[in-house]
Amino acid sequence: EVHVYPPFPLSPEEDWPTILYTITFSRAWQPYIRGYLLLQIILNLTAMACFWLPPHCGERMLLGMTSLLASVTSDLVVSEKLPSVNEV
Repeated sequence: EVHVYPPFPLSPEEDWPTILYTITFSRAWQPYIRGYLLLQIILNLTAMACFWLPPHCGERMLLGMTSLLASVTSDLVVSEKLPSVNEV
């Protein structure tokens, strides 16, 4: 990319002194993996564990509902902490 500038006032045969910056922003992804994704995986595996219990067990439905409620609650808590973006 070539920029054409007017002549430098003190020395017209030389170019203007220029400084070019490259700024890169990045976001840490590890806290999101630990705090959100792993929690959702563990809660969903716990919800699926209710199918491994025998059908006559009374705790089967309670385990599934508790895991589902914990998953939704953690999703609500985490969504409040995430920064808002325009892309979503």
